[in-house]
Amino acid sequence: MRSESPSIGGLLRTALMLGAAAAPCIAQNTVQVPLNYNFNGIVHAGEEGQPDAPNGFRSISDRALDFRGGVPAIAPLLPYRLVTQANTLDIVHLGNRNTVNNGFWAFDPTPDSDNVGIRPAWLANTNQTGPQVTQLASAIQLGPTSRAGVLYQFCNGGGSFDVTFVFASGQRRTATLQGVDWFGGSFPGMDSTDRANPGANLNVSEGIVDLSANAGETVQRIEFSNLRSGSGSCAILAMNIDAALDPRRVTRVPLAYNFNGIVHQGEDRRPDDVNGFRSISDRALDFRGGVPSDARLDAYDLVGTPGVLDLVHLGDRNRTDGGNWVFDIAPDGDDVGVQPAWLAQPDQSGPQTTPLAEPILLDGASDATFLFQISNGGGSFDVTFEFGAQGSVTTTLSGADWFGGPYPGTDSTDRANPGAGLFVEEQRIDLSPLAGFVLTAITFSNPSNPNAGFAILAANVSGCRACPNRGAVTHLGGGTGPTLGTTATAAVGCSLDLLVDQATPSTPAGLLTIGFAVQSLPISSLLPGCPGVYHVASPIAVPLAIDGAGHGELFLDLPPDRALCGSLLVAQFLEASPPPCALRLSDALSITVGH
Repeated sequence: MRSESPSIGGLLRTALMLGAAAAPCIAQNTVQVPLNYNFNGIVHAGEEGQPDAPNGFRSISDRALDFRGGVPAIAPLLPYRLVTQANTLDIVHLGNRNTVNNGFWAFDPTPDSDNVGIRPAWLANTNQTGPQVTQLASAIQLGPTSRAGVLYQFCNGGGSFDVTFVFASGQRRTATLQGVDWFGGSFPGMDSTDRANPGANLNVSEGIVDLSANAGETVQRIEFSNLRSGSGSCAILAMNIDAALDPRRVTRVPLAYNFNGIVHQGEDRRPDDVNGFRSISDRALDFRGGVPSDARLDAYDLVGTPGVLDLVHLGDRNRTDGGNWVFDIAPDGDDVGVQPAWLAQPDQSGPQTTPLAEPILLDGASDATFLFQISNGGGSFDVTFEFGAQGSVTTTLSGADWFGGPYPGTDSTDRANPGAGLFVEEQRIDLSPLAGFVLTAITFSNPSNPNAGFAILAANVSGCRACPNRGAVTHLGGGTGPTLGTTATAAVGCSLDLLVDQATPSTPAGLLTIGFAVQSLPISSLLPGCPGVYHVASPIAVPLAIDGAGHGELFLDLPPDRALCGSLLVAQFLEASPPPCALRLSDALSITVGH
């Protein structure tokens, strides 16, 4: 049976005179959901050049992703499970191929070797606009930080669709996801409809659904429905759901901002204010009413204060949009402002580095997530994770143009009049292969589009705090029955998992005792003739629930304070026992805080 005791963090810090406890945090176990695919709409090796193959590939319109060389190693795709086999169903299609693009690509009635194929044998009905349902073979339990990620594409102009999570309780949760047209992105693409010749790159959108309000529910079924895309359709490629509750700390990284590019209260309509707001191109997010309350934004620290730097800018404002917004030489009251005092050099396209004041120890569940925007057609940029003497790792993030999204925006360049809504991209990078590395800095570099401005708004990294010392676990003995173990050494800012086994099943009298020094107290000195040695000096006693199999589990949240590095924790489990000896106890553990 498992117990969570976030208050232990406070007890630890009080005992060590380190101040108040930090709040615990939760990590996820990501489930790659096996979707009920209904369409073979991605080109794999051997599927190209066969438009009339009865069991082969078909486009949902006139293009498709090119996976002939395997799934591209591009950041947004890496966390998801995508189909890698040819001649199998590989997407959930919402739409009707015979009516997409006003019927221009309706299936041929007979084979004729042109670019448009016959209706394939795997497609019983071309109308797939109705709800497309995935019934889960294994239900997914949700927790207080659960969310779902969905990869998808829209052809013929972009649009939106609904995703509904159906729970075991009978309740339902519906969210709407939207995206841009698939043309012109950073993912390899094919054209020529069902013939699949090499073509222009395509966009892939990633939508995030916050499921934290449904904590405690169990997802049994997922439905995709209500396509809203004019004459287009939608391909849903993959879904992940963050499920199991595993303690882990998420650091909201304080980025080294270099640009005041978000409009806050009092920053609008002052284009020549030498200390004021400037657009990275001709638009900006509108935070005049504060940071919008939104499930995606709420998970990050975004700047809500006027008159300060609030984003990391990659680009050169004087070159953006072909130089249309070059700073004025002198104030003249138009929409374009003078170069502000806080901007020493307009060219910020070179590497922009954020050193971490508190290095982060990565683990087998670590990831990094970023919020960003790209103006003037979108593009890509590199993120480099730096590990000091351990080296560095670089990956690439990409996004579409910022125009037309759900977040309030301004226009009129530096005047910041109310304008069209803007997109904010959120993308995740899996850092679990780097478990054991210590992250010391993050660098943004190599913007792909010289006409665009790139704005990195916020970043989160999950992991523990790094210590200069290694952690260690020493078994002190002294037990008379139950066993006590741990899954890892104690890492600052994460949770220590203590596991009890072979206790009396369902005992109501189990205590896990924790202290900060070792003693050696024979039980016989308290209960003559009784065996065992008690090792915890000045203990804190925590009731521990024991299940019917004699198991118990406790998570100790260790505050993210590096002053704890090298500290000693001592733990031992006790339970009441029938005479002649009133106590049974486990072997004690001595645990040095470190990594």
